[in-house]
Amino acid sequence: MAGDLVDTQATDGVTKLGLGDAVILWRSHPSAIEGALYRPLLCMVIQGVKEVMAGTHRVHCPAGHAIIVSHDLPVLSRITEASPDKPYAAFVLPIDLGLLRSFYDLVPDFDDGQKDMAALRSYPADAGLTGAVARFLALAGGDVAAALLGPILLREIHARLLVSAQGAILRRFLRRDDPSNHLARAIASIRSSINEPLSVSDLAAQAGMSKSSFHAHFKAVTGQTPGQYQKDVRLLEARRLVMESSDAISSVAFDVGYESPAQFSRDYARKFGHSPREDRHQGRARTRATPGAAMPARERPTAGARQ
Repeated sequence: MAGDLVDTQATDGVTKLGLGDAVILWRSHPSAIEGALYRPLLCMVIQGVKEVMAGTHRVHCPAGHAIIVSHDLPVLSRITEASPDKPYAAFVLPIDLGLLRSFYDLVPDFDDGQKDMAALRSYPADAGLTGAVARFLALAGGDVAAALLGPILLREIHARLLVSAQGAILRRFLRRDDPSNHLARAIASIRSSINEPLSVSDLAAQAGMSKSSFHAHFKAVTGQTPGQYQKDVRLLEARRLVMESSDAISSVAFDVGYESPAQFSRDYARKFGHSPREDRHQGRARTRATPGAAMPARERPTAGARQ
């Protein structure tokens, strides 16, 4: 599968497949650590190696492995193995939670013994999932067969994720009485109001938990405390504003909920290795030097494609 794909790609970037929101991501050299907000997704590494970190959760994903993300997660990631001769290549598909829910009643209610609630997982992709992805990629091109069979194969990929041993976190997420399901509401609340003060009591109430239970379950799923999660989401949004707008750095700080621009700059530098001003200057310099060649700043396939 890797050889056929690599032969068709000459430069780094994102290849839209024309089937749903699925993309292929390419990188011809190892990357620095990059911040991103991952939505629920499947990432299957075809060639090269990727590492992803979400708080205390860390995964190493070589070729033939897949990453599953079940909740919105602020992450740090990097490509550790890639070269012009053997570029990093990965198939990325946003997970359609509505489609998974339509399958859920058909899945036997079994206890697979997995207690780990982490929303970030990596595992060797089984033959069924690999085969479904290979057939899906073979359709890319936009002809009549792709239009007819693409949606069917998207359903198959989702179904194979759901019934796989590694799909336990997705099955838990779909259960209305499971803490991981309840946490999704609290996570959505944090993301929709990042410039507001954080109230763990209110978030716990939304999730139907005590404060102590909410805190423990939140960290088990995301690898972070609620406060750490909010800070990371704020900083990722701030970096987008720094790189994509000409707003004053102090305005960016206030827009994402900081009361002190100085504290914002310290947190930003600690997270990304450069001050906001340095990041803006270096980002624009890279854009002028290599127009169109850089990977997108955020790996969010659901927003057009950055994973």
